[in-house]
Amino acid sequence: MKTVWKFIKGIIKLILYGMIAVGLGIILINGLVIIKGMTNFQEIDTLQQEPLMQDESVPVLVLGAGIIDADTPSTILKLRLDKAVAFHQAFPNNPIIMSGDHMDMYYNEVAVMKKYVVSKGVKSEKVYLDHAGYSTYDSLYRLKHVLNQEKVIIITQGYHLSRALLLAEGFGMQAIGIPADEASSTRFERETRELLARVKDFFVVYFKYELPQPELNYGFNLKDSGDLTNEKELL
Repeated sequence: MKTVWKFIKGIIKLILYGMIAVGLGIILINGLVIIKGMTNFQEIDTLQQEPLMQDESVPVLVLGAGIIDADTPSTILKLRLDKAVAFHQAFPNNPIIMSGDHMDMYYNEVAVMKKYVVSKGVKSEKVYLDHAGYSTYDSLYRLKHVLNQEKVIIITQGYHLSRALLLAEGFGMQAIGIPADEASSTRFERETRELLARVKDFFVVYFKYELPQPELNYGFNLKDSGDLTNEKELL
């Protein structure tokens, strides 16, 4: 009986040690991703000194964050879009790519995103729609491999931005990030989800963990008018 109990205690210890090791690994990876990403955070009023901004063809990538009732940006998304509007006011010649979910005709996140910024004074022809940005990974993958971009300015909240910059680096792109304002109401829930997402994409970048192939259709040329990207079916 003592031998059995000793065996059980040994198993419990192994499980506990394993859980501690996993927890420490998650904390370490998150810390590395966050700290590394923050070195490439920029504010709009200091961007003029950034070498990347000498090229007006470098696109701004605004990552989707959900819409309400199929026609209204979520609070988180609205804050990202407001930051994109502020960027356009300072740098009106850079193209802006709205990347989000347009899985079917009843949910067109990117059209809502474009409508919002155009209503705030952004030139419609400067706003391009990536209809197949179903995830952060998909958005960055498509930017590199479908739209053939080597440089990018990413707009999203700070909690998300480090991971987006990690993926951009993993795809070989030169990238800087502009953090949008935060919304405090659901911040804890979002940042908790991001803990595991950072670990996943850390393994994607550094250990070549393979995710499902993103959509390769619906590409476009940033030298054309952004209005040519409004209809998914025409791309």
